[in-house]
Amino acid sequence: MGENAFFAFTVVLASQIDWRVALGIVFWSGVIFAIVTFSGLRKRLAVHIPKELGLAWGSAVSFFLLYLALANAGVFTKNPFAGLPTMPGKYLDPSILAFFFLTALIIILYKILPVQIRGIGMLLSIIVALIIGPFVYKIDDKPLTYPPFAIGFSDPSPIIAQVNLIDSLKYAYLIIVFFLIAFVDVTGTLKALVTPLKLEKEEDVIEKVMRVEGFSIIGGSYLGQPTVGTYIESGGAVAAGARTGIASIVTALVFIPLLFITPFFANLPPPFLLWATAPALAAVSGFILMKVFEAIDFKANPQATILVLMTLPGVIGGNLLLAFALPMASIAGYEYFVKKKVSIASIIISLIGFIILGIYHY
Repeated sequence: MGENAFFAFTVVLASQIDWRVALGIVFWSGVIFAIVTFSGLRKRLAVHIPKELGLAWGSAVSFFLLYLALANAGVFTKNPFAGLPTMPGKYLDPSILAFFFLTALIIILYKILPVQIRGIGMLLSIIVALIIGPFVYKIDDKPLTYPPFAIGFSDPSPIIAQVNLIDSLKYAYLIIVFFLIAFVDVTGTLKALVTPLKLEKEEDVIEKVMRVEGFSIIGGSYLGQPTVGTYIESGGAVAAGARTGIASIVTALVFIPLLFITPFFANLPPPFLLWATAPALAAVSGFILMKVFEAIDFKANPQATILVLMTLPGVIGGNLLLAFALPMASIAGYEYFVKKKVSIASIIISLIGFIILGIYHY
């Protein structure tokens, strides 16, 4: 969603670039992504990514999900004044108590249910949240009320095949920016999701997914969608036992009937929908963090704590890309601090991290 926000607010609104041209920029970034992946350049770099960096990215994903869950549940709110970025919420509020109850319910079901259906707890928590919402959730101190149930289907034709490929070539710098953002974001997310699983051929799995990413970015731009890539919510599927692409197919099939009830949910307050899914996000963050910290031997390598801590400014700032880039920029210094030598791969990774930070600052 950070890439979507960059597309909408920075490129289209702030830079006044037509959204069709912006989609063309995304298209060409996908072409570069595919070339870099199929040429083998990505794999040659990725195999040299230190394990500690991949696990630090994993911790960033889990902390970020927890940050989102707590914010969506109202456990803390943004501070409008100078000082700490957040302020504590009203912990005795029924909606916050319900959040903690539903999160605990997911964890309990995860422990007692068979592996094949562990994920049912997340779905159940959302259903329960929708049921109890009118009794515990308030909008402007007024109880939530559901709109009349509606069924329909939005016409997507106004945004399909509107991509402007020619004029977008004028913005080569933005094409590179979108490529770097997608490359680092997807690589970091995949390493974060896959490394804790301790797969024998981890890099081969990542390589297969990355080959799909380039075409998904290209195809997504044609369909009117900014950068399409691996999303951190996949952690929910992984935590529930997903190991193959069948999980993605199941997710897509589940979404199909939901398309027809979109008008009903579109009339519900977005903060309420975020609250209803917050317990699932919180539980997923815990599952990922548990696997990550199991894989990091802090006793044998206490320096790994440095990389984990480097992700926190991005997490607290609500920017997952920044959480990936900061430890990237630090990896060369980390390697020298731990091993008293620096590899070419770490230097390249650090340089990419600094480039991302420069782009972010700009």
